[in-house]
Amino acid sequence: MGLLNIALLIFFFVTCFRATKLVREKWGLFASIVFVFGLLSFMGSSNNDKSNKEPNSNQIKTWKFTPEDSLDKKATFSTIVKLEQTLVSDYQLHVTYGQDQQKHLNTPISASAWRTGLVSGTNWKPEFINVNQTDDNTKFEYFVDGTVEWKLLGMTIYSQPKLYKGFVSAK
Repeated sequence: MGLLNIALLIFFFVTCFRATKLVREKWGLFASIVFVFGLLSFMGSSNNDKSNKEPNSNQIKTWKFTPEDSLDKKATFSTIVKLEQTLVSDYQLHVTYGQDQQKHLNTPISASAWRTGLVSGTNWKPEFINVNQTDDNTKFEYFVDGTVEWKLLGMTIYSQPKLYKGFVSAK
């Protein structure tokens, strides 16, 4: 099986070389360079983006603040905050919180961030999330720090830092 894979790989490279030669003869050097970069981007990129995933899992990366066993198990809630809305996608923050068993204060348990919509050509990497209690027991203060990588043909052409901060209401 290994020899068959090697033979198919060699055949693929020979075919790509011939196709590149034909593209260069028919449409010119610039078209052949774009063709080669396009092939390389498909070969080098992977659809398994693990930047916002837990290690060895398909679960979204979660920042934990308080152990759930110190809180009232019957009083666990969650809320979603829209951090940013663009024409084609949304950036969202999911906060899970519970009530302290002794003082009945709302306490953040965990948080995660993701985006929805048309996400092709970009990659969102949240790097830090923090959710804090405030003096008002009905609100939390949040900070989300991350990077959006803009990609063209599988290569990162620009990294845009994103920082979100604000308040989220508890139910």
